[in-house]
Amino acid sequence: MAISIEKFQEQGGRVQTDDLDFESFRTNPLHPDVLRCLGYMHDIEYQTVLYMRELLVTPAWKDPQFTAFLTLWNYEEYWHGQALGRVLAMHDRPAHDPRLHAMRKWNKRTLFWSPLVFWSLGTAVKKFPAVHMTWGAINEWTANAAYNRLAKIADHPVLTELLGRIMRQEGRHAAYYASYSRDMLENDRRAQKVTSWFLRHEWAVVGSGDVPKIETSFAAAYLFGSGDGAELIDRVEDRIDALPGLSGLNLVRTAIREATEHVIAEEGSVPGLPEPASVAS
Repeated sequence: MAISIEKFQEQGGRVQTDDLDFESFRTNPLHPDVLRCLGYMHDIEYQTVLYMRELLVTPAWKDPQFTAFLTLWNYEEYWHGQALGRVLAMHDRPAHDPRLHAMRKWNKRTLFWSPLVFWSLGTAVKKFPAVHMTWGAINEWTANAAYNRLAKIADHPVLTELLGRIMRQEGRHAAYYASYSRDMLENDRRAQKVTSWFLRHEWAVVGSGDVPKIETSFAAAYLFGSGDGAELIDRVEDRIDALPGLSGLNLVRTAIREATEHVIAEEGSVPGLPEPASVAS
């Protein structure tokens, strides 16, 4: 049964950072590859308000439970971006408004047309709510896995604590999306077929199209291309398989493999992964 907004909002709010020692990043800085992933995550968290803009032009705006969820989801994701931006700033990396202005200028054509695309889909595809709730669940599951993996790779006490707090909120977001997705897909073959089609043909790692492709590919390959990262993706795939009518899509594994191939083609290798010849074999 779908989670009520009253239950969801019980533990909601701004991620707490006042007690974290951000200055520790000056004396114990993060590796450049970790910072590269954090930059990607910063951009995607801040992009939530634009995802919300797209969803609000679909018929879902009629549901006050859903619009309440979007409000809380956007608020919490905004503060995730703020916190990650503070980490970047401590390393003298671009963050917050300057970085967002550059990103939105780079992507202005897509951002201009995307509300029309979503309005068209929401109007023409009757089962589109099932699509976007399932899509949201998958994105939140992968985001949670990404934070989990990055915390282990970085092995920095302050970053681990910060990402753990973000993960707890991302987990709530995922649970809300998944509960609605399950309700919409259960005993509805049409919704299952439409959702499966969109996922197989259109789903990509969150952020695809919003930031340069190589940055999305790098984060995906670096975090999930091997070892513990691959195991985390197996868990995400198990969750997708458990949704009604969606077993066997193998979405995320395929996306990670393609991301790894892209990074190797562009940059020669992925840090922490075997050399290209080994990967290819």
